[in-house]
Amino acid sequence: MATLSGGAIAQGEDARRLAAGLAVMSGDVRLLAGKGETLQRREGLRARVTGDLSSLPLLLRRAGGDAAAVPPLRAALAKEDWRTLERELAVLSRRHPLDLHTLSLATPSPERLRLGAAIHRERCAGCHDASNADAKLPALNLFEQSRKMPREEFAARLIIGVRGNGSTAYGNPFSDLELGALISYYGLN
Repeated sequence: MATLSGGAIAQGEDARRLAAGLAVMSGDVRLLAGKGETLQRREGLRARVTGDLSSLPLLLRRAGGDAAAVPPLRAALAKEDWRTLERELAVLSRRHPLDLHTLSLATPSPERLRLGAAIHRERCAGCHDASNADAKLPALNLFEQSRKMPREEFAARLIIGVRGNGSTAYGNPFSDLELGALISYYGLN
């Protein structure tokens, strides 16, 4: 589990995890609604959204939200009604906004950028610099992704943590300081 800074504690880890999950789910649904993904990637995205919707009631309850919002989302997914799914996720995201204040600095310091570079080199590059494009959910190039998606969604994906790796899949391995350094590094390179 990530080491939390004062900001994450202020928002509450459950609220933060919910808000980040909603941002990631919204991004995945946006990709599903588009036409640019391969069939295999669409299958991976759909499976991830299905899994995320399975844990959403618990996340909502833990964060003080209403789990009654989930059945309509599941119904929209079953019908592949991406527009409704996008709209309802946007409503939930407005109710449960992601606070990135503690992760972002207007002008990152050289030390912060060096930390981001070191983390990328040591922990991220192995998978993300040479992505397996044939995978259902490939580990895409993080520099490209940071430029292609909204900053909040990119940060949320970092907050949610590494998926698919048994050593880190149960929680994010990075502290808020490290997450902020990565966001700065990817945003400026």
